[in-house]
Amino acid sequence: MPSSQQDISAPGRILIVDDEENIRRGLRAILLKDGHEVNDASSAEEALRLLESFSWDVAIVDIRMPGMSGIGLLHEIRDQWPYVAVIMLTGHATLESAMKALKDGAQDYMLKPAPASEIRKSAAAAVVASRRQREQALLLSSLRSSMERLGELPQTMEPAGDERTKRQLKIGDLTIDPQAHQVWREGQPISLTPSEFQLLLILSERSGQVIDYVTLVQLSLDYVAEQWEAKELIKRHIFSLRKKIEPEPSAPTYILNVRGVGYRMAAPEELSNLD
Repeated sequence: MPSSQQDISAPGRILIVDDEENIRRGLRAILLKDGHEVNDASSAEEALRLLESFSWDVAIVDIRMPGMSGIGLLHEIRDQWPYVAVIMLTGHATLESAMKALKDGAQDYMLKPAPASEIRKSAAAAVVASRRQREQALLLSSLRSSMERLGELPQTMEPAGDERTKRQLKIGDLTIDPQAHQVWREGQPISLTPSEFQLLLILSERSGQVIDYVTLVQLSLDYVAEQWEAKELIKRHIFSLRKKIEPEPSAPTYILNVRGVGYRMAAPEELSNLD
């Protein structure tokens, strides 16, 4: 269901990327006062690992850093996480550098040290922009999916006769009943949405195999999407599913990332230590 306007403007998840510890500490203190969930990275390379493992609304990025530059990180974010709004920071501002950052897709551009009021205002606007863009894409994908399902309604009403409905699947401590659409972990029932259940079933039936983003979206959401759109859509479903089935969602045991490709369910031998 779409988020309300209140949800869109609520505090967000913000990643600070700067090689100067005092800058990171100062920004964190300012943003925490507005209730944002804040983490930080000292390099673009560390930021990429955090972006891969968690869903962010905003990244505040220093332009000049050792290794990959802030502009390089901006390009990576635009390519892999297009709904993450990026605010660029620099201590050496020029009109040319500001125009380039905005042209390359930055949400905003600020000079260090920026006033706290300016940082808070820019961060709040970036959170709203990120969530609004996500919501628009999700609404569009939902509409497309509904139209496709309407066109296929006569076929979907026929008995499936699918062999998978005749058996239960055992994945580590998880038990999945395809016919009853029920899941248990260590004998305790887990409540999943239809989309979450379908996603879990697809991954479990192919445990050990990598499934790319586009295929996962097509099989679990019945929707054909471009690579970047599929990655963003499935990432949010994976995040929600992990919170329900993983003993420790921040260090997943069952559903594993294959960076830049997709996800896979851990093979039985990888889960043997859970027994």
